[in-house]
Amino acid sequence: MSKKPIIIAAAIALGGGILIYANRAGSDGGMVEDLPEFSAKRGNLVIDVLEGGNIHALQSLEIKNEVKVTEGTKILEIIEEGYQVTPEDVEQKKVLVRLDSSGIEQSIVDHDVEFQQTESLYAEAKQGLEIQQSESLSEVKLVRQALRFALLDFQKFLGEKAAREVLQSLSLPYDTETIDTYEKEATDLIAKSFDAGRLYTESEDPTDDSPFTADGQASQASSVDFSVLLKSDRLGEGEAEQTIRRLQDEALVAKTELAVVEESVEGAKRLHERNFITRQTLENELVGLEKAKLAVQTKDTELSLFRDYEFPKEAEKMLSTYEEALLELIREKREAFAAVAQAEARFRTAKRRYALQLEKRADLENQVKSCVIVAQKPGLVAYGGSNTDYYSGRYYEAISEGAALKLGQPIITIPDMSRLGVDVKIHESHIKKVQLGQRAVIVADAVADKTLEGRVSKVAVLPDSNASRYNPSLKVYPSTIEIAGTHEFLKPGMTAKVKIIVNELKDVLYVPVQAVFVEKDRHFVFMKNGGEYRRQPVKIGEHNDEFIQIVDGIDDGSVVALRMPDGYEPNREEDEEIAPADVADNAASSEPEEKA
Repeated sequence: MSKKPIIIAAAIALGGGILIYANRAGSDGGMVEDLPEFSAKRGNLVIDVLEGGNIHALQSLEIKNEVKVTEGTKILEIIEEGYQVTPEDVEQKKVLVRLDSSGIEQSIVDHDVEFQQTESLYAEAKQGLEIQQSESLSEVKLVRQALRFALLDFQKFLGEKAAREVLQSLSLPYDTETIDTYEKEATDLIAKSFDAGRLYTESEDPTDDSPFTADGQASQASSVDFSVLLKSDRLGEGEAEQTIRRLQDEALVAKTELAVVEESVEGAKRLHERNFITRQTLENELVGLEKAKLAVQTKDTELSLFRDYEFPKEAEKMLSTYEEALLELIREKREAFAAVAQAEARFRTAKRRYALQLEKRADLENQVKSCVIVAQKPGLVAYGGSNTDYYSGRYYEAISEGAALKLGQPIITIPDMSRLGVDVKIHESHIKKVQLGQRAVIVADAVADKTLEGRVSKVAVLPDSNASRYNPSLKVYPSTIEIAGTHEFLKPGMTAKVKIIVNELKDVLYVPVQAVFVEKDRHFVFMKNGGEYRRQPVKIGEHNDEFIQIVDGIDDGSVVALRMPDGYEPNREEDEEIAPADVADNAASSEPEEKA
């Protein structure tokens, strides 16, 4: 096996790496040959990233097909590509594209029947809601009136003062103001109970333990001892008091009449003893006495019955009626809320359907209008592409008269020529160098003699997923370089090369990249010394595709060879054979590098 070592030479390529190649040579001494040379220079060195891309308008008016027809919309007429739309064309609304509208017009005819039915249901639901609201208000009004009448009856029977005392002891409304407060609180609670969204989020029923949900509870009237009002003379000027007075007066009259009859009977007895009157007359007087006694007893009984039975019964009955009227008001409110809620739900559903039909009708009419595309702004007419995106795989038929358009397919584009840019894709090895706002130099392939200035206006955060779909190892970042100024010779679609200036080194020493070589992570040049070329270690800095910065090792004016001398052989004690895999790694590196 040959003991000759492998000599490593390097040149930095366009991708920023060192191209490594091997040469088998002889002795380790100086060499005298005729080699291409370069004198190391000191000056400014521009570090850039070179990429290619396409010029496009940063802003443009893109007109797409908006007609939603399954089989596609045909182009009946279209203006020729490249036509220059003038301000006069915009003012006169010049027709640029005319599409077949027959399919969408038929859809409008079919939609009319459905629209009319929906409109009728909407009107019916609206009227139904208004009727239900009116009926509910009337029913609540009647119940509210019955409640007031029940309170008045109770107050009329007991007297206002006594009625208030009883109702306050039971925590029930006792006048118009407290009834209104009661109704308002009940209405608020009922309204909350119909809030489905709030009920869904609450763990407990908000109507639990509420004074407005006592429909099944025992009446509070049965717990009131009305006899207390009689014993303490707390009854007011009510029917009960008037009845008691009347019964008392009647009893007093009966007792007075009894006394008169008793005197008459005593007189009759004395007259009978003297035979002034007959026995029959005396017996008639005695019968009258019995009637008078019976009348007194009857009146006393009536008074006692009223006090002990009739009065508490009527009082409890009227209080119970008032309680029931309070509950009836709540029940009627609930029923009214439920009925109106159902009517509102029907109305909202009909309204939403009607709104959808209106939107559909408006959309169909807009689609008909979109079949005639007129000039909207001055500019150059460009057709939409056929198969506009290679990576997405979505194919569009080429734009021409008779072509069938898909929904959303670009038809024509009028670019804003005042703002142009270049779309480029930055390789991942350079993406850290590229920043927004960096200066760039652009050269369009069609006008290579003109150099344009620009700035980096957009750098993607993530790599292009479409680009890596077919080559997973390829990672490129879509970026945009905005071209400064307006240039009539530029056209969208032109290819261009872009140099992004990532750094500008001032007053540095540099040599061509092909003059620097690497062995085992050590960089060196072949510097001319007299008539010989000697290997000279150097320390390198940044580089572009032509020159590399020399930080240390040689001086300004030093002459270096641009290729490795024939017969050069590395030091056997220091250098070893480099595996092919290491060579490949070095070639892909962004800096000169060699691994053993």
